[in-house]
Amino acid sequence: MKKGYSLLLVGLFLTSLYIVKPTRTHSYDPFFTLSVRHVGGGDGPDYLNLIKQQLLRIGINLDVHLFDWGAMIPESDYWTTPWDMQIASFGGYSRKDPDFTGVYNENGSLNFFSYHTSMDWDEELGTGKNEWYIKTGREILPPYSQERINHYWEWEDYLMDKILPVQPLIIPMDYMASWIELEGYNYSKGIIQSWGNMNWEYGHTGQISTNEVVIADELWENLNPIFHDDSASDFITSACLDPLFWYDEDLRVWPHLAEELIMVNDTQIRIKCRQGIQWHDDPDEIFMNEIFDAEDVYLTLYCWKYLSRDRHLYYWLEDMEIVDQYTIDLFLKNSEEYSGWSSYAPVQFMPRISTKIIPEHYLNQTQLVDGKTPNITHSSWEKYSTNCFGTGLFELSDFDVGVETILAVNPQCWWLNSMINNDPMLDWNKRFGDFSGYINQLRIRLITDSQTRLQEFEAGKLDLSQIETMPEFFIEPEIDVQLKKQWKLTFLGYNMRENRQYVGSREPCPLDSAISIGLAIRKAISYAMNREEMNKIIHGGDYYVSDQPIYERMGIWCNPNIIRYNHDLDKAREYMTKAGYDLGWTPTFDLSLVFVICGITLFFAVATLFVKSRKRRSN
Repeated sequence: MKKGYSLLLVGLFLTSLYIVKPTRTHSYDPFFTLSVRHVGGGDGPDYLNLIKQQLLRIGINLDVHLFDWGAMIPESDYWTTPWDMQIASFGGYSRKDPDFTGVYNENGSLNFFSYHTSMDWDEELGTGKNEWYIKTGREILPPYSQERINHYWEWEDYLMDKILPVQPLIIPMDYMASWIELEGYNYSKGIIQSWGNMNWEYGHTGQISTNEVVIADELWENLNPIFHDDSASDFITSACLDPLFWYDEDLRVWPHLAEELIMVNDTQIRIKCRQGIQWHDDPDEIFMNEIFDAEDVYLTLYCWKYLSRDRHLYYWLEDMEIVDQYTIDLFLKNSEEYSGWSSYAPVQFMPRISTKIIPEHYLNQTQLVDGKTPNITHSSWEKYSTNCFGTGLFELSDFDVGVETILAVNPQCWWLNSMINNDPMLDWNKRFGDFSGYINQLRIRLITDSQTRLQEFEAGKLDLSQIETMPEFFIEPEIDVQLKKQWKLTFLGYNMRENRQYVGSREPCPLDSAISIGLAIRKAISYAMNREEMNKIIHGGDYYVSDQPIYERMGIWCNPNIIRYNHDLDKAREYMTKAGYDLGWTPTFDLSLVFVICGITLFFAVATLFVKSRKRRSN
């Protein structure tokens, strides 16, 4: 009898496999064809080749158009070829604010996705909800408040869920190799902020001294931050000069030379300077024991606004007033009265006032006839361009033109003074370390060729070296490789214009009137793409798969719980079905088999009752 029960159960299981079964469409013509374009070479054509294959799985064919950079001229076919999707990239520079006005708003110059407020019009807001998010985010003060961070998290999730103008793709990584003996170095933080945690456990092959760190860079041009325009100069001035506010690697803002920022009102900012911070000695050794104060802040911002090549970036600054030795008020332009080269936003001041502060006592020795503008023809300005000094951790110790520059830790720097940096608002030791190591010098060698840098690193003549790829170094136990994401956003952009029949359709879905056909198709495409597969095949898995509509490097501004379109064919088919394109994968029921299984079940039940009845009678 037990054997009979087992056979019945096996039969029941096998039969159930055929009751509900997906009807796979073995061959079918695509539902429609979408036109996709890409300008330039790079990885774009390879991405499109894989995306084309992946989208065929949900019945979408791609007509691929590749253009070179010459396609950007007005008479090119690039401008007249209809398109539904496009692979493009933003990047190449760091941003300190999440405001993407110009990209995702209705009248943005880079809004080639063609978002329009009619797509998500809200009667109460009197505009599109996405437009409201972008506009409101530009007005929340202070610019680094948790309220503003939460606002942008909500906007990012809304944009990617309800609008979906882009599907982020893959981000390249930067790689930094260091000798394993160097403790405490953090590539994301950078060498300056890592310095207080760094130490040599012991020396490595080819190393001359464990009291220094040796790196390579390009030739610097001008060490006055008001005028320099190259990365090598920027690095040295960042080591020697301090900003009012410090941006950590995740873009969290911290007070630094400034002790506090107070929003008096929407157009008035009060900055309280940190007291007791001493300037390093000037190269002429004329001004000794000078103290940082509000005069230094005033001169720095004045020079940026009226003397620098980036004067346009300070259009928001209407006026300044020194309240006392350690307090200065900044007055912002009224947005309703200002009509300049760019739309005004109150929050735009924050990255600009976080600039490196220059010494007023040294650079403002003489003025022009207005009594305000410093005389930049004074010898101090020329000398400062090659012998900068500030309040930062390092001072310029020596340089040999065309060979190397040596920076030495200034033992009198406030970075090393716990009486000043013990301010709990700084969280100093956690962020900068306790400086208990014995490294006191940074040697910067002039090596412009990347291959030569790598050879010098492998010989132990450099302690750190940026590399293009990492696999070859993983086999070397003496070498540590750290990664960080590049300032880049590569994406598949959707053309959401109403005249695009599929990806831009505003008609409600036949099977879900809550979303448009265009949005459903965009979601289906995003779910159908296998970006992990693209990363593995094209980049060997070394790149980073992104889900953010802004740069992944923007840290705290990136919503950690944003909707993610990970590869999911079931989701893709679900949205294609909602849009009215049934792929034939809907579960179907075979009624004849239902009758068979019901009969077997009934027989099994009757047999069980009969056996139990016989047992009771025999008892």
